Amino acid sequence: MLAIPCSHAVAAAIKGKVSVESLVLPAYTVGELRSAYAGSVLPVPDTIEVTELASELGGMNLYPPTTRRPPGRPKKQRFFSRGEKIMKRIRRRTLCSRCKGVGHNKATCKEAI
Repeated sequence: MLAIPCSHAVAAAIKGKVSVESLVLPAYTVGELRSAYAGSVLPVPDTIEVTELASELGGMNLYPPTTRRPPGRPKKQRFFSRGEKIMKRIRRRTLCSRCKGVGHNKATCKEAI
């Protein structure tokens, strides 16, 4: 039994003619959701400790953490997220401007002038 099944598990369940609802934990059903919000939330009766803690923290100065830039040149390519496709670049074939041959350029051309 899974918490919430992934799309692959749902597809396999449909193909195997298994009820998708049987793969979900009872905690994720509509009945459990309604029962979670059925009762009321009562306030905390003793707030003296909370106000004392807030007054202690009120005098402190909070600053963001100190960070420094890492050494070296920044990375040119970003990290891809899960599920994001990596596009491959199409490489251009080198073409010689002198003999119009493929695979070399004018500087390395071996053809006679």
